[in-house]
Amino acid sequence: MDELDHKLLLRLTKDARATVTDLARDLGVSRGTVQNRIDKLLHLKVIHRFTVELGSSEDDHQVSAFTLIRLKADDGRVTQASLRRMEAVMDIHTLSGNFDIVVEIRTSSLKRLDGILDQIRALPDVAETQSHIRLSTG
Repeated sequence: MDELDHKLLLRLTKDARATVTDLARDLGVSRGTVQNRIDKLLHLKVIHRFTVELGSSEDDHQVSAFTLIRLKADDGRVTQASLRRMEAVMDIHTLSGNFDIVVEIRTSSLKRLDGILDQIRALPDVAETQSHIRLSTG
């Protein structure tokens, strides 16, 4: 990845809906160059997905939590694959320290969050969870 790729990624993280034409103008390159770079970054799995971030009025109707997961086994691939299939799981990261994985969960109510946490705790390799509800985003 070169400087242009990094600039393109920065722009896309700020606005994933930006058109290729607008990105090309902002970066001072051709539309084809931007499209080729995006295609390459997708192919290399540098970009995994394009997503929507809800506005503050929509966030008020969402419950967001971070759940730390300690695994029984050393290899978390099976657990991560199971987590990826859960619709409310937005992000998955591996960690160093006392917990092995952190997931971001977004759902419409505390009741639904509780059900999702039950599903996570029921996964065979999950030894312990600790959840933290997000109150605000700075």
